[in-house]
Formats: sequence, C-alpha cells, structure tokens
Amino acid sequence: MPDITVKTLKGFNTDGLNCGEKYVQRGAEITVDESVARDLRRNGLIEDYDVKNAPALENKQAQTPSNKAAAKPAAKKKAH
Repeated sequence: MPDITVKTLKGFNTDGLNCGEKYVQRGAEITVDESVARDLRRNGLIEDYDVKNAPALENKQAQTPSNKAAAKPAAKKKAH
C-alpha cells in the first residue's frame, strides 16, 4: 500500500505504527501506510486524507506459469 502524508488532530503514541517516532504532537504531519492512516482516521486522530494524491499502485498479480499442466478429464462414478 502506498505511503500517505497526514496531519494529526490529536497527539498520540506511534508504538507499532512504523512511523519512526514515539509520540506525535497535535498538528504534526506524518507519513504512514494507507492501512494505518485508515485506522488513525477511524479513531479520530488525523484529518481526512486524499487517496487520489497518493502514488498509483503497481499490478502485483502473478503471471500465468508457462509449464501449467493440462486440465484432467472428469472422472465417471461406478454404479454398484
């Protein structure tokens, strides 16, 4: 997820948020991961942020392997 710069509404400890600081004061600007920003916003600690200004995500879908086995035919059930 992209990093987003947000502005805090309240001071709080950043233990476990990977922000690099221990305590963030009210009105400070910090850069956090989008999922962390979502949690902070839900708890009323930061202002609304604009995800549209964040960098676009890259496509992380795995490519289809070239050595994929062919599909097996459906097995028939034996009648007893």
